[in-house]
Amino acid sequence: MALDIDKKLILAVGALAVLGGAVYLQQKKQTEETQAYSPEGRAKALPELNLSEEKLKEAERITVSTPAGDGGAGLEVVLEKQGEEWRLVKPLSALANQSNVKSVLDNLKTLKVTEEISPSKDGWERAGVSDAKATHVLIQKGNDTLTELWFGEGGTRGQMARLAGNDGVYIVKGYSNFVYQRDIKGWRDLTLLKFDDAKASHVEISNEHGSFAFTKTGTSWSGTFTAAKKGSTAKKIEKLDEAKVGDLLRAYKALNADGFADGKTAADTGLDAPTATLTIKLEDGATYVVQLGKAAEGSSKWAKKSGSEEIFSISSWAADWATAALSKFEKSGDKKEEGGDAPTPPPLDLGQLGGMQ
Repeated sequence: MALDIDKKLILAVGALAVLGGAVYLQQKKQTEETQAYSPEGRAKALPELNLSEEKLKEAERITVSTPAGDGGAGLEVVLEKQGEEWRLVKPLSALANQSNVKSVLDNLKTLKVTEEISPSKDGWERAGVSDAKATHVLIQKGNDTLTELWFGEGGTRGQMARLAGNDGVYIVKGYSNFVYQRDIKGWRDLTLLKFDDAKASHVEISNEHGSFAFTKTGTSWSGTFTAAKKGSTAKKIEKLDEAKVGDLLRAYKALNADGFADGKTAADTGLDAPTATLTIKLEDGATYVVQLGKAAEGSSKWAKKSGSEEIFSISSWAADWATAALSKFEKSGDKKEEGGDAPTPPPLDLGQLGGMQ
């Protein structure tokens, strides 16, 4: 009899253990489901971009396609790393703006998926991440894709986006629209000249007024001017304002393009017969030559530099030094006529005329 009781007790304990295990597993499953639907659980299930600095250093090709908008056509820009430099290869061939390319890679490192908006393609159009509406960014190493993203509408919660290989629409934090939404000028290297103006030793200008020659001895500048009229000879600029030569050099030491004459010829821009030529020579023998043509947009002028047939526009502040008359380089109050032969007479004093009666 005692044996039967023991057996029943053992069976009861076993049944209780099985029941307890089942209850535990059921509670565990419920907990996991609850966590999966909590904000923390959903965050864990979100796709990760994993765009580390090490990974992005491997990038060799960047494609940025922006949609058409406000009546304008869309733009596809393709950049390739050649050696240590990034170059534009589409829609044209040119040196890229290295800083702006770096901004793309730096921005990608900050991106983080924070929320799912839609689990399917049904949300693409409304979120602006469809092929026709999105800003498309493709980063490649050779033929391998490092990352591919489509960015759509933005808002206070972040940027709508979709990821390659995923049908969902997500919120991405860290996206900077201006980094990707550039015109072709914004992707090009605008640098035309870069030199140390303190190392300049000689400056020459030839324009419609005549020709200038400025020479530095020690830290002082001297200059001569030859008027454009026939038979003129070089004459020393007696009232030279040396600071003006310094201003000219500062205008050109880090000269950037305002724009580019893509599709325009030398005849279109007046560079088949330049209106002015500026030559800057440095102490080490380096020489920079800039020729100016017709007016470009606004007050800018078309120009080109030695060693390149590319035509670009430069600001009026820089261009005006190359097209200047003699008076621009003289000290205030001591200006001469452009021919340089006689000083400008002082204004007539009417009081003196009255005393002559």
